[in-house]
Amino acid sequence: MYAMRKLAVSDLHLGMYVAALDRPWLESPFPFQGFSLETQEQLDTLQKTCEFVYIDEARGRATAARGTHRPAVTGTSKPPPSQFVTRMPADMAKMAWRGHEGFRHDMRKVLVTRSNLSSHVQRLLNEVRLGRGADVRETRILTLELVDAATANPAAALWLTNLGTKHEYTVSHCLNTCILAIVFGVHLGLSRDSIIELALGALLHDIGKMRTPVSILDKPSLLSQDEFDVVKKHPVDGFNILRKHKELSEKALEIVQLHHERIGGQGYPFGLKGDKVPVHVRIVAIADVYDEITSNRVYHEGVPAHTGLNMMFNWGPRDFGEDLMQEFIRCIGIYPIGSLVELNRGILGIVMSTNPGSRLRPVVMLIRDANGKPYERRPLVNLAATARDDGEPKWSIKRVVDARGFGIDLGRIIELETRI
Repeated sequence: MYAMRKLAVSDLHLGMYVAALDRPWLESPFPFQGFSLETQEQLDTLQKTCEFVYIDEARGRATAARGTHRPAVTGTSKPPPSQFVTRMPADMAKMAWRGHEGFRHDMRKVLVTRSNLSSHVQRLLNEVRLGRGADVRETRILTLELVDAATANPAAALWLTNLGTKHEYTVSHCLNTCILAIVFGVHLGLSRDSIIELALGALLHDIGKMRTPVSILDKPSLLSQDEFDVVKKHPVDGFNILRKHKELSEKALEIVQLHHERIGGQGYPFGLKGDKVPVHVRIVAIADVYDEITSNRVYHEGVPAHTGLNMMFNWGPRDFGEDLMQEFIRCIGIYPIGSLVELNRGILGIVMSTNPGSRLRPVVMLIRDANGKPYERRPLVNLAATARDDGEPKWSIKRVVDARGFGIDLGRIIELETRI
């Protein structure tokens, strides 16, 4: 039973567990409901955002006694397998800013690898569409290169997920889902072998759609029940196309076959529930859905990244497991890389990289000044490293905004930055 107590934010201290706010969670800068106060930054943000909160005294005492609270990565009450225990691996430290030139160098490296894999995936999907077999030997080689490039700088890899165009959706979606799964796997502290399995399964998860009529896949209106039944065959079709290939592990094949299963039992093709949906499948399913709802298609405009995370936060307990969904939000960040933000001075910028130790203060590329004039050199500001003489932040994020409302093409800016 919860021991809930209303408390003024001025009376909060580290170690307390905040169970509820005096406003809706989605109107706050905190990405999920319920958390232990672990840092002074969290405490400062609460005191600026709210007048009072509700604390869970029982969980707060336990948290204070045990130290940092970190939820287990699982959709049930059972503890997760040891390889999925959440930690902050050394590789994630590279999410921190290491300079503009260093970031651009890493971004170009990921871009070259991504481009090579994109051309290969396009050929592979065309072969399958024509009824030919899928040769995945080259797929594995190129995917290993992407795993190495993306784990070297996850922020650079995430930045490039904004490059996809609505006319190349299937290939872009496969690549973006793959990158998101890799970065999420790094965040969860998985082994390289496990990340490779995630990457291969994610890259090939929709290969079965090459057996689905294009008239159904690109239909601009709602599908009929018969049409939806056809679409629901693609996970099994994909599994059957790939199952004879020795280059793919059992876990990678499970991802292809089960990525539309949901822990509440409402997924397909088998309607699995709870632990019957493996953790590695749910990792890729989260990446798949996130890219799906935030990407533009011929007949559908994607939602902004922060809106997509809010939507998925609500779906998490039903679809993926609340704890795993929360970890994805931690991984992507309160201000996802590639988001357009308005700073306290009325300046617009793009989030370039997160600061693991200061999640509310990422690295931002300034693109328009307060008068709406574009910056020619697009300067960079590390919000965590700037402060006034009185110690208050010199720069801060006022809000996340929709790039479409300002006529800004984020993908084009990314292309220009990569070429410089």
